[in-house]
Amino acid sequence: MAWLRRIFPISRAGMALWAWRNRREVGNWLGFAKRAVPRIAGASRPDLIAEARLRGSLSRDPRTRGIGHLGVRVVDGEAVLEGAVPPDAHVAAYRIAERTKGVRAVRCRIQDRGRSRRTRAPAGRGRLHW
Repeated sequence: MAWLRRIFPISRAGMALWAWRNRREVGNWLGFAKRAVPRIAGASRPDLIAEARLRGSLSRDPRTRGIGHLGVRVVDGEAVLEGAVPPDAHVAAYRIAERTKGVRAVRCRIQDRGRSRRTRAPAGRGRLHW
């Protein structure tokens, strides 16, 4: 462990702070790893790889990063998106899933929660739009 601290000069407190700030992502990835271990040797390996790619893409996008209520699975090349997320994240997650290599279809079971970030029309119109 000491060799790791020489390579990455980060304190334990710094690592703990990073883990706390990214707790949802860390939890999602740990849950994925727990489910993935039994599936590695099975016939669902392409689905496992596609799900890992999809999760990675969702983790990189600022609109979908850290959303705790977004469930992702890939079954027989079909991505299944579940949960309750803001409308902006809903659209972003669907589009990311469509572009992910290894995903042939997307089944979206996401329920919109709250408002989108763009709640007001441009100045002068004064009405709400979604």
